[in-house]
Amino acid sequence: MDRDQIKKTIEERLLDRFYIAGERLNERDLAAEFGVSRTPIRDVLARLQSEGLVEHRERRGVFVKEVSLTYVLSLLEFLAVLESSCARLAARSGSVEDKKELLALAKQTTDASAEGVPEYSLSNKLFHELMYQMTSNDELVSAVFNVRRKVAPYRRHIHRVAGMTAESAQEHIAIAEAIMQRDEKLAADLMFHHLDMTRSEFMPFITSLGKVLFRS
Repeated sequence: MDRDQIKKTIEERLLDRFYIAGERLNERDLAAEFGVSRTPIRDVLARLQSEGLVEHRERRGVFVKEVSLTYVLSLLEFLAVLESSCARLAARSGSVEDKKELLALAKQTTDASAEGVPEYSLSNKLFHELMYQMTSNDELVSAVFNVRRKVAPYRRHIHRVAGMTAESAQEHIAIAEAIMQRDEKLAADLMFHHLDMTRSEFMPFITSLGKVLFRS
């Protein structure tokens, strides 16, 4: 089992509350369980720490972190602010060729939404990452990726909510069209709305996420 597979397994256990908050994750035990040395386990735990799922305590080891719904929602709100800025700058700075490709990718997400969650997730990733590239702002992009990494374990629940992928895909097209038209304000507003967790459409996701975080 490689490091990515080990990380996915431990991440799923953390989200499913297989491990409880405050529990110590023993490197030696995990290495023995997965049949690897302690080095890849140490790397996986460091990656999970960067996502806020575990925490390192000096001279004590790595422990399961207590995560609140408020914390996760604050990260998602911050992500909406950052991505709306990306949309604004993409409308301002993106090349004509990139804008055409962005619209093509937006239309692909519509097709992918009918194929299933994995297909949609990939096309969604390509759409957003091209938009980041179009900003020509490395610091902003770095900040976006940092927040996305922290919320990634939780955001995957969004695409499981019935009907959300199809609606999200249609919003991609509207965002891409605003960017093509160089309408910075509209692009930013549409992107913020796209990720705004206060929308009624996201309530099933918030409910699902609350059950994940506070499952006894």
